[in-house]
Amino acid sequence: MSPGYQDQAESLRSQFKKSDTKIISISGGKGGVGKSVFAVNLSAELAKREKSVLLFDSDAGFANAAILLGKNVKYNMSDYIDGRATLDQCIQETKYGVDVISSGFDFKDWKLFQNGFTSSMTEDFFLKAKDHDYLIIDIGAGYSDKLNSFYLASDKIFLITIPEPTAIVNAYTLIKALSFIGVHSELDIILNMIREKSEIEPVKQVIKKTVSNFLGKDIANFYDVYYDKRVHDSIKSQTPIVNQNINNKFKKSLELIVDDILNIEPNNEKSFTKRFKNIFGMS
Repeated sequence: MSPGYQDQAESLRSQFKKSDTKIISISGGKGGVGKSVFAVNLSAELAKREKSVLLFDSDAGFANAAILLGKNVKYNMSDYIDGRATLDQCIQETKYGVDVISSGFDFKDWKLFQNGFTSSMTEDFFLKAKDHDYLIIDIGAGYSDKLNSFYLASDKIFLITIPEPTAIVNAYTLIKALSFIGVHSELDIILNMIREKSEIEPVKQVIKKTVSNFLGKDIANFYDVYYDKRVHDSIKSQTPIVNQNINNKFKKSLELIVDDILNIEPNNEKSFTKRFKNIFGMS
């Protein structure tokens, strides 16, 4: 362990208290699979169940979670990295009960996040996140080693894909990348934008085999989410569909997924504090 990590470890020993915060990462092998829409609606549904939620849109340069929540962001992570704002100032409250942190919207924000988001800032971020019941991380398409700590700390990873060959291949590649860095989080698959029931089983079998081969484990849950044009309408209105007074398959699917999340039994051997210490090589 490097001296830098030793210093981090000593600091965390004095700062950390036990927390039951659950960390859920939402990722996808490629863009256009509905990852951010899922992350926003998942967060909003948890907030409806009276849970405190921090949604981190980590897709620097392309962050849109705040936009989907109808929030004009005053400060984002590039302001924090550049010293123009505190981390507290970057946490933006929304009218849906979800706190959101954006990593930024343009190339400058992307460059700052890639080059300036240090390990000490990662510590600060996690320490702030422990004040919430749930940390939801909306991860950009594909794989970024800058976010390894977030993958490794997750209680659960939702991998979003759609029933198209390119999306399935990219999901396969992402699963291998997670295996390579030693991720052992519970893995759930969201097969999104289904139009025909016949699309489900072939995709399910391919992904199940991949997870078994590379992670040596079964998929914890496999969720089917059908296409609904009202999801697109909710994007335009910047209103999560779970907060609209309508009934559709997408909304019902999100409600069932959140039911399962809320039924996760706490694991004392995998507390938020213990997982965080493990990431930084702490005993």
